[in-house]
Parts: sequence; C-alpha cells; structure tokens
Amino acid sequence: MTTALRRALEAVCPDRVIAREHPRYDATRLLFNGMHDRRPRLIVLPSDREELRRVVPLARESGLPLAVRGAGHNIAGTAGVDDGVVLDLRLLDRVRIDPHRRTARVQGGANWAQFDASASRHGLAVTGGTFDTTGVGGLTLGGGIGHLMGRYGLSCDNVLTYSLVTADGDRLAVDAETEPELDWALRGAGHDFGIVDEFVFRLHPVTTVYGGTVAYPAHEMTRAVELFRRLGSEGPDELVCILLLERYGRAQDPAAVLSVCYSGTDPTCPGLLDKQLRSLEVLDWQVEERPYLSMQQLLGRLPYGLRHYWSARCTDELPDELIAALVERFQAGRRRGEFNDTVYLEAFGGAVRREAERPSAVGWRTARFNVTGMAIWEPAAADEEQIAWARSVARAAEPWGVFGDGYVNYVSDAGTDRAGTARAVRTYGERGYRRLAALKRRLDPDNVFRSTYSIDPAAIDPAAIDPAAVDPSAGE
Repeated sequence: MTTALRRALEAVCPDRVIAREHPRYDATRLLFNGMHDRRPRLIVLPSDREELRRVVPLARESGLPLAVRGAGHNIAGTAGVDDGVVLDLRLLDRVRIDPHRRTARVQGGANWAQFDASASRHGLAVTGGTFDTTGVGGLTLGGGIGHLMGRYGLSCDNVLTYSLVTADGDRLAVDAETEPELDWALRGAGHDFGIVDEFVFRLHPVTTVYGGTVAYPAHEMTRAVELFRRLGSEGPDELVCILLLERYGRAQDPAAVLSVCYSGTDPTCPGLLDKQLRSLEVLDWQVEERPYLSMQQLLGRLPYGLRHYWSARCTDELPDELIAALVERFQAGRRRGEFNDTVYLEAFGGAVRREAERPSAVGWRTARFNVTGMAIWEPAAADEEQIAWARSVARAAEPWGVFGDGYVNYVSDAGTDRAGTARAVRTYGERGYRRLAALKRRLDPDNVFRSTYSIDPAAIDPAAIDPAAVDPSAGE
C-alpha cells in the first residue's frame, strides 16, 4: 500500500515525497516540540495550492492517519503523525500585500516572520504571534494572541476570507455570508475541518510602537506581578502587557520581565507608562519607541527540537492569593540551564474582550488574564518532573479558571478519548461543542483531520458528560 501511495503522491509532487530512507527525513519531520518524535511513513510537500488539493484525497483514501504541518509549532505535536502521512505546507508560504486595500493574502505554510516582514514594508500589520516562527495558520485558527490584540482584536478577528480544502479535495471559499457556521468555527476552533491553504487578512497602519521589556530583580517579583495586574486591568486598549517570571540574562538570575507594547497615538501615554514601570527597582530597561517589526522579534526565537510542556488557564481575576501561588510555583522550578521554567502571564483587554465584528468560536474572550506554566528543557530524563511542574501552575490557577483549557494553542496534550471530549466541552461550552460536531459530520465525517481535541463526528453526546467530574489537571 505504501509503495502505491508513494507513486500516486510522486505523480503529483515529483521529488517532494520523503520516505524514511530519505537523507532529509529526520530534518523534515522535526517539530518545534521535541517531546513528539513523530515518524511518519511519508511526508509530502506540495508546491502550490492545486497540488495540495490533489494530494489530500490520495492521502485520505490510503486509510493511513493524516497530519497537516504548517510551521510545525503546535505544542501538542499534531503537526506530525506516527506511521502515517504528513501533508507539509512549508512550500506554500507566499505572502502578498495589497497596500491600497490594506489586505494580505497569506498561504497556509507561512510563518509570522514572513508575514510581518512583508507587511511592515508598507507600514502595515495585524495581530500576530509574539514568537515569530509560529505558523500563521495554526495561530490564527486557534484564535491568535499578539502585541496588537487590545487595539485590533485577535488574529482571527482580522480574517476576511478563508480558502479551505476538504477531505474530498474540494475547495471552499469561506466567509460570513457563504459559510457562516464554518466561518464561526474557523475563528478559534479551526484545526479539525480541513486545510486552510489561504487566508485574506485585513491590515492596519502600524509603523512604530512604544514598547519593549523591563526586567525587575527577584525581590520585586510580587510587586511586578501586581504592576502587571494593574496595567492589564486599567491600561488603555492600545496597551498589551505580558509578564514572564523567568531566569534572566547571562547570569540567569530570577527576575520578573514585563513586556509592554503601546500602539496608540496619545503622546502622553509613553511618559505615564514609564513612570509606572519605574516605580519598582529596575534590573534592565529595554523600553523605547521602536519599529513594530522589532517588537515582534523581541522575545527571541527558540530552536526546534527542545522539549516543551505548557499548561494554561484563563482567569477573570488575578487576586493576591493567586499571585503568591504563582511566585511560589516559579521559585519551585528546578531547571537552571539556558532553558528553564517560566510562569507566563498575558493580559486581555480592549478589542479582545468586546464582541467581535464577526462571531467566533473563541470561548474565553471575556477572560481578563491567561496564566501559563511554560516548561522548556532538553534532557528526556527530566520529562516527568517538568510536566508535573507545568501542570502545578495551571492547578494553582484552577480555582479562578474559566472556559476549561482556555486558549487552545497552549494545550500540550491532544485529547482524542472521552476525557478529551469532556475537555472540549469545558472549553467551548456544550452548545459550542454541538455546533462544532455538526460541522464535523458535514465536512469530515470520517474524522480525517484531527488536532488538539479531534472533534469526533461520532463522539458521545456532550450532554452526557459532567465536565466537573473531569480532572482539569490531567492531560492539560
């Protein structure tokens, strides 16, 4: 069967079907999260959208499990599959900017570094990933958090149209008028219905921002989280704040590192922001007026193949009790190397928390904060310890948690069993899950496309699940 499939795929994509004996096999199958050492039978790299449309039904008809890779950044490892077929979109990475209409036409294999570089040449931008090696498609289909979200909403809020290839190889043009239910689902729960081979985004005029990072020493850590809480709750829509409790600089000293990005036009705001940021003892100051492209590159790039486990909860508040618990959880982390344990906090405000122009499946839109235990390490021997630490951060936030797993792009374990269905119900709500399952039955009844939750068209009735009976800390 593999030989016949390989020949069929090579007839469409000559010299771009990679089997296990190929010298580029290991480099091509490598994922961002090295915990997932997926070994597919075949990796196929279509070079245009028509090739993609033709190879999808070939892969489906083989009966082998299928995975779709954009940038390979998915923390749960669903961009790879063992003993199956990977449809790798990395050659479908074209970004075309129309500066007059302020739109971007972006293929499904592009990453945010490519998008931002192209758009910034015209003084334009949209909310994109804060780590710019993240894929445009994966981030957007899960919602899309970024430095411009307070002013312009999530990445998905800025999509005008989608082009989706179904399991049958059909291509659907999707917008709110032609496919309202699918348009809703692709905004926040879009990984399970087909392959989006092209997005059209609305762009916004953004050239410079006032932003960067300010680091505070360990003895200011609690006060730094309190400052983050205040800025995140009371700041203007145009101010987006992210806080990292991490080991900082060459000395790897414990520190609270606050990232701020102000994209507004009020000339008094930078001075007022500086005053608040300097109200604590400063370890390092990197806040200034800078090109937006510089802001997108500020948090750096992590090499592919490191081991990751992220565990997150959205919350409506960040009370003193939770702040103390998060500081304690950071201090309990035992990793001391270049890659270590980070408590990662994001504040939601402005356009994120308002009702979007077009309905979306994003369930956590009204939450105020996202709390993540972000464990990154290298030796496999540390897996159990690191997973436990990351889960302990989410467990600390659970008493204030809302919307289940919250931001699905941070979920580390794919849930394809009954517990995974229960987690999906907790995250999207019973009504939302029913809508997603109905779409799945219409577009992908054989469940070819499976991602974090693998919305199963034959799944048990969500009404029969008691979400409260599912241990929220098991299989984050």
